[in-house]
Amino acid sequence: MENTTKGFTRANHVGITVKNLEKSIAFYEALTGTKVSNIDVIGGERMAKTQGLNDTQIKFANLHLDNLNLDILEYVIPESEQASYSNNQISAMHLCFEVDNIDDAMQRLKEIGVEPDGEPIIFEEADGLKSGYGTAVAYFRDPDGTNLEIIAPQGPFKRKNP
Repeated sequence: MENTTKGFTRANHVGITVKNLEKSIAFYEALTGTKVSNIDVIGGERMAKTQGLNDTQIKFANLHLDNLNLDILEYVIPESEQASYSNNQISAMHLCFEVDNIDDAMQRLKEIGVEPDGEPIIFEEADGLKSGYGTAVAYFRDPDGTNLEIIAPQGPFKRKNP
């Protein structure tokens, strides 16, 4: 049988553009308990053209999680502009970290000085769902305002092969 997805069923990484690479490395290493695998710089016209730019220079670090890589990117050329998205805005995205226990994850956020956007909730029938009861979620932001989430999944929110 022919593979019609051409690989679009696998995610490799999420790229997060940041203001200060070193500060963001410290944040994501503290959050995940994982050290970056490398720090490097890429740039020039060839790379710029892949992004519709005339020229670019990007300082970056790669952080490997169990099932996804994070690319932490600081654009030197062209200089980055601050964007701000709330989760309800069209084209806004967020990165969700899967955790085993929402209370332990909330304690971890507190330990590294992160204030969540609100208190965590555990999904119940009153939330309008047909299934997934017992799933717990909370939202927070990184130092540059990137939308992040933690989830302790149940039911259809659980992946078959984590």
